[in-house]
Amino acid sequence: MVVKGFILSLLIFPLMVFSAVKEELLQLQVVTEILPPYQYIKPDNAMGGLATDKLNALFSALQATPDIQAMPWARAYKIAQTQPNTLIYSIVRTPERESLFQWIGVLVSTKTFLVGLQARGDIEINNLRDLNNYRIGVKRDDVVYQYLNKHLLPGKMVFLPETETTLKMLIKQRVDIIAASPLHLDFMCKRLGCQPADFRYLYELTGLNSDFYLAASNNTPADIVQLLKQTLRQLE
Repeated sequence: MVVKGFILSLLIFPLMVFSAVKEELLQLQVVTEILPPYQYIKPDNAMGGLATDKLNALFSALQATPDIQAMPWARAYKIAQTQPNTLIYSIVRTPERESLFQWIGVLVSTKTFLVGLQARGDIEINNLRDLNNYRIGVKRDDVVYQYLNKHLLPGKMVFLPETETTLKMLIKQRVDIIAASPLHLDFMCKRLGCQPADFRYLYELTGLNSDFYLAASNNTPADIVQLLKQTLRQLE
């Protein structure tokens, strides 16, 4: 009977551990912004996109479903710094942000360019100082804003709530330049009825990391962060 009880305990213990881990996973909230084609709201109101698909695959491997909440980036960024059990994506990893989050892993990779209208032949960017001759549409607290803020005069930045709005403002010539990736620009043109040929890539922001990460708030349990890291690596 003692042997049977011992064997039974060996079978039950892993189940108890998995149950506890799953309970912790269910307590996680995931915050993000609308940033097509990486993350966006589908017609059925579910979140979709390249980064979202990778996130869903990660949680599926752990037999869980992520609680994803879309909101303006500045709000998501603040929540992920202040609230426990919080994940954020897609976020670029920079030296300034390194200590603000626990970095889980890369979901997708991209390149970021400064973009203007093809019809605006008067715009020329040879270095970042040249940006001070133009109005730049940015999202507050996003990585482009943080990067350009070192080079731009404050009055040259026009703060906008989300990425789709930056493109709309560029089309209306309310701003002269925005930041975008080719994937994002192509996707947004399909939604807004513009053509990628309507735009001109002015300058690649080579100083920016091209990887979009999943990260966790610093007060998220370390064992859960480690589990997410290991599982994400296995999906690569």
